[in-house]
Amino acid sequence: MKATWDKLEKNWMQFEVEVDASEFSKSIEAAFRKMNQQVTIPGFRRGKAPRAIFERMYGKEALVQEAVEQLLPRAYGQAVEQGQVEPIAQPEIELVQAEEGRPFIFKGKVQVLPEVTLGRLSGFGIEKTVPEVADEQVEEQLNALRERLATLVTDEAGEVVNGSFVVIDFEGFIDGEPFEGGKGEGYTLEIGSGTFIPGFEEGLLGAKAGETRDVNVTFPEEYHAEHLAGKPAVFKVTVQEVKKKELPELNDEFAQQVSPFKTVEELRGDIKNRLTEAAQQNAEREFRNKIVEAVTNDAAVEVPEVMVSDKVHDMIHDFEHQLAQQGFTLEMWHRVTGKTHEDLHKEFGPRAEQAVKTDLVLAAVAKREGLTVSEAEIEAEFDRLLAMYPRQKADIERLRKNAGYRARMREDLLAQKAVEHLVALNTAA
Repeated sequence: MKATWDKLEKNWMQFEVEVDASEFSKSIEAAFRKMNQQVTIPGFRRGKAPRAIFERMYGKEALVQEAVEQLLPRAYGQAVEQGQVEPIAQPEIELVQAEEGRPFIFKGKVQVLPEVTLGRLSGFGIEKTVPEVADEQVEEQLNALRERLATLVTDEAGEVVNGSFVVIDFEGFIDGEPFEGGKGEGYTLEIGSGTFIPGFEEGLLGAKAGETRDVNVTFPEEYHAEHLAGKPAVFKVTVQEVKKKELPELNDEFAQQVSPFKTVEELRGDIKNRLTEAAQQNAEREFRNKIVEAVTNDAAVEVPEVMVSDKVHDMIHDFEHQLAQQGFTLEMWHRVTGKTHEDLHKEFGPRAEQAVKTDLVLAAVAKREGLTVSEAEIEAEFDRLLAMYPRQKADIERLRKNAGYRARMREDLLAQKAVEHLVALNTAA
């Protein structure tokens, strides 16, 4: 088999593949044996009809077509290996010659991984800075713990203010008529939380328990219920009870209640240590990201649109999964935000392009610096996953045997090695 490859513009390559006539004849003969087993020809058992009889009934073209369908993918794969090219999309193929007794020839073009011209790998002057944890941050964490154990107590003489919790009965009216979903009883609402539509919570400020008010509001134009969007409404609201949040006292008893520590000072120390550790991890992550970003921006590569499109598709899939964890669907998100699928594609586009460029640059760094990933390292990664997710053992073991998944894991591990290498280069004395 002969294969020629020639560069075109914008990461395209054209190719022509020629398979020996004898090889093509073998493929036609194999196609005949296969198809002869699948058809019924009067006077012959399946698979026993002579080829001349088969061709008289079904035509030689059927055999040629079957041979092409079987031979072409294999020949194309061999051509890719010979040319040492890395396609990133399905090829556009045109048959040139497919006749028995003559070489089988096809040609086409395909997009391939672009060439990356690396710039500097170090010398960017990036420094890692770890911010000091302030006492105020520790107090914020302590107050957050107090908030978790807060209780609501009745505010006998208090008026409704921001931060109050009110128990209300309400009913909404549009043009004097009640509307579906506009009524509630014994509903607890935190004033200032923004739970209700704009103007509702503000309309209760200053009210006292037992008071009834008319609260005038206008539903937002983008409100999820289309029959209410943009319409003015009046809510008749009765304040049944006004409550305020009461925080537990910050003392040693509190510390023992929320932690294994006996004193508040011990709890403070632990919180500061954890905040310091988190700050160090964030600083390390930011340092690594800045290095990778600098190396990526200093490199030159023409990012193929097909790779960006694939990355956007992956991002939308991840976004859909995040929505599902919150009880939403992508269709619901479209309705609430008013954004179309095309809007989402445009929104993710720049991030996707930068992500693809980063992946390409890291792969180029790994190649230039001679970084590799061994089979033992891949096996170790699977073992790590098993230790983290023992209940998923069957799925992980199945992926361990999947060649495609192993290839993706190798790429991920190689990218991680490239990042570690860049960090080392930029932290060397």
